Amino acid sequence: MLRKQVKNYLIELKMKGSSEHTVKNYGYHFDKFITYMEENNLNYIELTAKQFKKFRNRMVEQGLKPRTINAVLSALKSFYDFLVEERLVPGNPIITRRLRVKEGQSLPDFMTTEELKVFSEWLSAIPGHAALGFRTMLATGMRVSEAASVTPNDIIVLDNGGYIFRVRHGKGDKERYVPVTDSQVVNDLITYTGDRRDDDPLFGITSHAFKWWARKCRLETGINFHSHRCRHTLGTQLLQRGISIDKVQDVLGHADISTTRRYAKTAPEAIYELAAKVDELKERRALYRYWLR
Repeated sequence: MLRKQVKNYLIELKMKGSSEHTVKNYGYHFDKFITYMEENNLNYIELTAKQFKKFRNRMVEQGLKPRTINAVLSALKSFYDFLVEERLVPGNPIITRRLRVKEGQSLPDFMTTEELKVFSEWLSAIPGHAALGFRTMLATGMRVSEAASVTPNDIIVLDNGGYIFRVRHGKGDKERYVPVTDSQVVNDLITYTGDRRDDDPLFGITSHAFKWWARKCRLETGINFHSHRCRHTLGTQLLQRGISIDKVQDVLGHADISTTRRYAKTAPEAIYELAAKVDELKERRALYRYWLR
């Protein structure tokens, strides 16, 4: 019965417009919960706050990262809210603010100059469309799901000759514009898009396929590479070049400026000082109007 209700909830998430990536992650989180409930012969309808706390403690004992544990807690709270709405349980036993595990503030995992050199050499040995996809992520800061879904229609040429991407379905299904910061990537995109249909996925690669290539990179180069490192690397590079942190926030699509500030800690002290002043800004112009002025 629990598995059936989880399936119904995942369908509900899709109906509400949640991304495929979000639904899949929720599914992984629920698998942990279902396994625990079955192993301990517990009834999800009668689950108490004390029993749920034991589940949280089990995840800690298993060595899961605090961020992962908190994501599971959040997903399950939403699931039980759904069950309450459906009148399948009398109340929600999950109070996340009491159960959350403290998360450490890790710095963005950007690639070093040496790693970038090795990565570039590896890219030259894989199919061109896959390599261009990774190079575009590195030049724009797009997430892997965003790079997998952009189309030629999402490339916009500015009056000054600059190129930007329209990311239609970013995190939280938000739309934003990101510049292509590498001129060679721009030239390669111009050549490559000539043979692509306007509404087809630009690189013809799914998020899963990009992750497969990332794993292949780790195995063949020894670099601890994952696609998100491209994003971390661009954010750090922009700050080191003196780009203001509010512009970097727009490029990376961070809802909270404090997330972007983490990148400033990897940059010179002058950039970190700049970050402290950004909250005073009341308004920001659209990215495509001021990025290349």
